[in-house]
Amino acid sequence: MNVALDSPKLWKLAVQIFGTDKRATIWFQTPLSELPDKTPAAVLEKEPESMEVEAILGRIDCGVFN
Repeated sequence: MNVALDSPKLWKLAVQIFGTDKRATIWFQTPLSELPDKTPAAVLEKEPESMEVEAILGRIDCGVFN
């Protein structure tokens, strides 16, 4: 999945939060406990407008990491 093409809104938010394309890519490919150990990219493959992934990015942006 190419998150930048398939979910551009979430891609832009991730790049804004993490500062670079590379860091955003790493985050999308890292399994998260909040997503039953799935990666954000895997969740977005099934649900491109996933509110769960967007909510996690929002919490990170606000400094809430758990």
